[in-house]
Amino acid sequence: MPKIKANAMREAILDAASTLFIEHGFSGTSMYDIANALGVTRTAVYYYFKNKEAILVALTQSVTSVPATGASRGREKSAPDPMEELRDLVRYHAKRVLSHPLQFRVVERAEINLPARLRESGRASRRSLLNKFTAVIEQGVRSGHFRVIDARIAAFAMIGMCNWTAWWYKPAGRRNPDEISEMLAEYALHALKRDDARRPRKAGVGEAVRLLREDLSYLEQQIHDGT
Repeated sequence: MPKIKANAMREAILDAASTLFIEHGFSGTSMYDIANALGVTRTAVYYYFKNKEAILVALTQSVTSVPATGASRGREKSAPDPMEELRDLVRYHAKRVLSHPLQFRVVERAEINLPARLRESGRASRRSLLNKFTAVIEQGVRSGHFRVIDARIAAFAMIGMCNWTAWWYKPAGRRNPDEISEMLAEYALHALKRDDARRPRKAGVGEAVRLLREDLSYLEQQIHDGT
């Protein structure tokens, strides 16, 4: 069987299984159901996957391991500033979810059916992604590009925003995955970035003291005007 055709068939099985797992649950779906949805024999499905657990494993690997690996590659390159680095992370993760929304939903719902080793692998991958986001946001706070916030909570919010697209995105909708990922990246930056006027001109304690003095002067002026 030509490699291209084989890959297409494997993806078709994953897509069909994803739909059935969502509609009927993992336990309510059989290999016969998957084959019937594709209009092929069970033998054709068994050629690629020995059972439905193997299908779930493949789905999990496609939506957890790959994003963490991709995010790691993004962090290794030298980004102009934390804002561009966060933009890249949001865009990358959003595109991964939007490229396989059904599969992502299946993994969220059916993880309990995975072997313990693979459940932990998936959790480790998600932790890695969370740590990437948190590190970039912390860097942005230190450099003065982002407001002083709890970086980990902000990271959860950014990732959750991307993950939720798996539930509302429609391929026939007004926006394509590239457009949506760009919009989400902009939302993330606008939620965190500091006003240009409040961004430090240089690093160091002296610059932080300068900004603090500006704030105190503004507060004194407000008190004076109000009396």
